[in-house]
Amino acid sequence: MKADLTVWLSGLGYYKMTEQRRRLLTRILLVSLAVHLFGLIAFGSWVVIRSYLDERTVFVAPPPLKTYEPRKLEHKVKVQKRQRSSSRPTIAPRMVSTRPSQLSLPEIKLDPKVIRTTFQPNFKAFSGQGMGVGLGGGLGLGGFGQGVSQFDFFGIRGRGARVAILVDVSGSMVEEERGGLEGMNRVKMRINRVIDALNEQTLFSLIVFADEAAAWKPEMVPATQKNKQDAKLYLQPFNTSFEQAGVVKGNIQASDKGLRALGGTTRLDLALTAAFMHGADTILIISDGEPLVRKEPTAEQLAEWNARMEQWRRENEAALARAAAAAATAPAAAAPSGPIEYREERVWIPPRPYREGQPAQPGRWEVRRVPVGRYGGGSHYGGVIQRPRPPEMPKSMQWWTLADFIEHFGILQKEFYDSKGRKPPVVHAIGYGIDQDGDSFLRAFTKQYNGNYRRVGKMN
Repeated sequence: MKADLTVWLSGLGYYKMTEQRRRLLTRILLVSLAVHLFGLIAFGSWVVIRSYLDERTVFVAPPPLKTYEPRKLEHKVKVQKRQRSSSRPTIAPRMVSTRPSQLSLPEIKLDPKVIRTTFQPNFKAFSGQGMGVGLGGGLGLGGFGQGVSQFDFFGIRGRGARVAILVDVSGSMVEEERGGLEGMNRVKMRINRVIDALNEQTLFSLIVFADEAAAWKPEMVPATQKNKQDAKLYLQPFNTSFEQAGVVKGNIQASDKGLRALGGTTRLDLALTAAFMHGADTILIISDGEPLVRKEPTAEQLAEWNARMEQWRRENEAALARAAAAAATAPAAAAPSGPIEYREERVWIPPRPYREGQPAQPGRWEVRRVPVGRYGGGSHYGGVIQRPRPPEMPKSMQWWTLADFIEHFGILQKEFYDSKGRKPPVVHAIGYGIDQDGDSFLRAFTKQYNGNYRRVGKMN
C-alpha cells in the first residue's frame, strides 16, 4: 500500500488510472482553480475600491465666537454667585481624551476658562423634593425619604419605613397598679397617635400578644387612612373589660425556625417572630413583664437533672419516709374542732385557647375562698408535717433566657435580613409598670438591637 501511494504521488499513478477517473480528477482541479481565481479577483477589487472611497479624517477647529462679557459688575457678581450655588461640575483647565482607536485627536489651542458661547444659562436656587441621605426621594436636601415616618412612642422618638407595633394585651395590663381599664385605654390612645403619625408611603403592622399572639394582617400594609383606621378598630376591643383581656385565639404559631418553644405566657417571642418575618426595620414594643417561654431541655440537661433528683432522694430517704408516715395520720390527728377559717383572694384566671372538644374561654378575674391553714407543703390546718423540700429545676432549663432569645432571633435575622442584604431591625420598648425581671430583659434586648428603652408607670 505504501509503495502504491509513492508511485501515485510521483505522477506515474495518474497514467495508471482509468480514463474515467482521470477525467473526473481533471475537472475537480479545474473547478478548484477557477474558484480560487474568482475569489482572488473579487477580494483584490474590493480592497482597491475601498482605498479610493476612504477619506482622510481632518479636524478643523471652528472660528472663535465673540466672547460674552457682562455689561455691569453687579450682573457679573450675580452670575458668579449662581454658578457657585449650582450643581454644575467645575470645568477643568485642560482637555482630556481617551484613545479608543489608532486615531489621535489633534491639539486644539483654546482656553477653556473663557466662556465662548451665545447661550448663558440662568441658574436659580431651588428647594423641594430631593435625594434623601440613603433613604430615596425625600423632602429637601438631606431630608427623609417619602416612605420614612417619624414617631413619638411614649417619649421615644425615632423613624422607620417598615414599622411593626407590638402591644401586650395580657390580663396584667389592666391591673390596678397600672391604672386598670382606664390606664389600658390611655395606652391604646397613645398607640393610635403613633399609627396616625405614619405617612401613606410607610408600611406597618400591628401585633397583639398575651399567652398567644395575633397579627392584624398577615403582612405589612401601606399606612393609608383606611388601613390606619382599621388597625385602630382592631386594637380597640382588647382589654376593654376583665373578661375580654388577653388573646383568645392567636394566628401566629410557634415557627419551626430557630429554637423550639413549648408554650408559655407573655409570648413576646411569637410577636417578635412575626415582626421579623414581616421584614420590619423598626419594632415598637409595650409590655408589663418578662416573657416566659417554656423551652425543651436537651438530653444532657435532663440526664443531669434526673441524676441530681436521684441523689436528693437517696440523701433524704429517711426524712421522706417519716413525712409519709406522718401525712397518713395527719388529717385525723390534726383536724380542728372548730370551723375552718377562710380568706378571700382575687385571682386572675388566664384565657384558655380552643382545643378539640373544649370551647375557648376568655381570661377573667375571680374571687376565691382560701383556707387560712396550709396542707401538703408543710402543714395541715396548723399541724406541721415536716417534709424535705426537693430542689427546684433551674430557670435556665425551664424557660428561655436572654441568651436563648438572642440566639433565636439571630437565626431569624440571618434568614429574613442578612440573606436579603437588609440591616437588622431597630427595637424600641416601653416597660409599662414592669417588674424588675421584665425591666432587665427589655433593657438588654433593646440594647442588642440598637434601640431605646423607657420605663413608664401609670398613664395620665
